Amino acid sequence: MVLSYCDKAVIFLLPILVLQIFKDQTVYLSIEYIYSVTIVIIPFLDLGLVGYFFYIYRNKEDKRKIVNEVTKIFHVVYFILFVLGFGIVCIHYFVFSIDDNIIYIVSRAIFLSTFAFLSSYYRLKNKPERGLYVTITANVISLMFLFIYVLLGLEFDLWVIFIGQILFCVLYFLKVARLIILKWSKQYQNTQIKSVLKASILFSWPSIIQVFIMMYIANYGKINALEIMSLNDGTLLSIIQRFSMLIQLTHGALLAFMIKEIYISGDILEIKKNLLKKYLAALVSSIFCVLCLTIGYFLYNDVHYDLNRLILVLTFIIGYTFIWCFTSFLEVYYSRENKNKIKLYLAITNAICFVGILNISGLGYLEKITAAMFFSTLVTFIISLAVLKHRKYYLTK
Repeated sequence: MVLSYCDKAVIFLLPILVLQIFKDQTVYLSIEYIYSVTIVIIPFLDLGLVGYFFYIYRNKEDKRKIVNEVTKIFHVVYFILFVLGFGIVCIHYFVFSIDDNIIYIVSRAIFLSTFAFLSSYYRLKNKPERGLYVTITANVISLMFLFIYVLLGLEFDLWVIFIGQILFCVLYFLKVARLIILKWSKQYQNTQIKSVLKASILFSWPSIIQVFIMMYIANYGKINALEIMSLNDGTLLSIIQRFSMLIQLTHGALLAFMIKEIYISGDILEIKKNLLKKYLAALVSSIFCVLCLTIGYFLYNDVHYDLNRLILVLTFIIGYTFIWCFTSFLEVYYSRENKNKIKLYLAITNAICFVGILNISGLGYLEKITAAMFFSTLVTFIISLAVLKHRKYYLTK
């Protein structure tokens, strides 16, 4: 858990450090834009393999065989992803322009997708810390380059933030390519790639669409910040969401350590009260930390925003983040039951509410986005609780 928090701290700090050191809101919002676009497209990349991994692990007898089989399939998926990503980058530079940040978006998307799989792999092998070494190493490399730039007084360039991830993607591709080329006939050729990926897509497609919708709503403001909002409003939204990310990182770290127990132990409709209490206690503690850090940041930097507006936006975003995390925690139980369509219906409801609120006139754009995020997610949470009760879920010690 400590190693996980160190990793999350580095992830959290990098964009903030850039803003603090270089004082450039446009650069900061560009980093947040890359992060946001990446997180929106990630659900489609692994074809649902990460989520399906835990499901078949729970339901198959020969667990070692399943782990080895799925790992080989992911190697093939990664090889294809890297080649496609490289092709997209080449199209941007030599055929027609796609996005000025395309190389960073592609590399980060592939990196995070790979990290998600490796985290699941090492969690099932009871060695979760090994997955963290990947992202810690990549982020520490970026931090080192950032400090070198500061010491030498060089002008900041975006590649500094993403160099560690780009290097990992290239090195991991070389490793995977070597394994596939040298061992294709002995180990990979007989792997049931098509059937497993087909089963993975059939199992995960509701979750893929659901996560896409949820991530698009969560990152809508940051994706459009440079085009629609003023630099000050865009920075305010992005800063508060970045601090609130600590709540999401706490959620992610807790779920990573709890998910194996959730999936493989207990009755299919059972929710363990001790796990729920630990989760909520840690989440509430993270909210207190976020409030202190956010207020401290604005006081330290002597940032002047309308106080009522600042409190309103802060309340909406932190409230949204807490509800989103708790709803996501409960939705794991739908996946365990292989009822991912419920998650999709909830996400569609969320999207309808979000769009409806976003089209209300008479509010500032920043206020509309944050209000839409909060109230649409609140409605989804209430409906999710009703669904759990209807399906007769119950709490146990």
